[in-house]
Amino acid sequence: STAMDWYDGPTILEALDHFKVVTQPEGLPLRMPVQDVYRFDERRIIAGRVESGMLRVGDTVLFSPSNKTGKIRSIEAWNVERPPIEAPAGHSIGFTLEEQIFVERGEVVSHEANPPVETDVFRARLFWLGEKDLSPGNRYTMKLNTAQAEVRVQSIEHVIDTGDLSTAPSDQVERNGVAEVVLQSDRMLAIDE
Repeated sequence: STAMDWYDGPTILEALDHFKVVTQPEGLPLRMPVQDVYRFDERRIIAGRVESGMLRVGDTVLFSPSNKTGKIRSIEAWNVERPPIEAPAGHSIGFTLEEQIFVERGEVVSHEANPPVETDVFRARLFWLGEKDLSPGNRYTMKLNTAQAEVRVQSIEHVIDTGDLSTAPSDQVERNGVAEVVLQSDRMLAIDE
């Protein structure tokens, strides 16, 4: 409208035409953090929530970061007439393997063809809620999915101004600040970009 001389962006219809279709979690690589491992009878049931991708009976899966593999024998679900043969993203399930292996809470289940990255140094964007400023060299306990790891702040790449999204170098992140930092873990972690 002429009452908005300051605005030179697209019309509403033009903006809607430029929206991109969001990839549904089922179309992404399989990721299922292991919540727990239960023993029933002779079975070990590995339980968790399928966060992305699809898990099927007969799939060979990789557990990261331990790099153990196993073949899915059955998918266990509660309050169902028949055991399912697949589990899509968003479903909390358990499964058994054809050969029992030892896996722990915090491991990430994926297909061998699309594993997560395993690293102990990574860049992260964070919203800092701590009472004391975040500074390089400080150590923290980080929760990643169902895993916990001790991390050290290796460096602060920059702090992000939430008002205009500009970035500036800084040697600390104040409470309620947003920053991109490099963290180093005391062990290997399974992560995605």
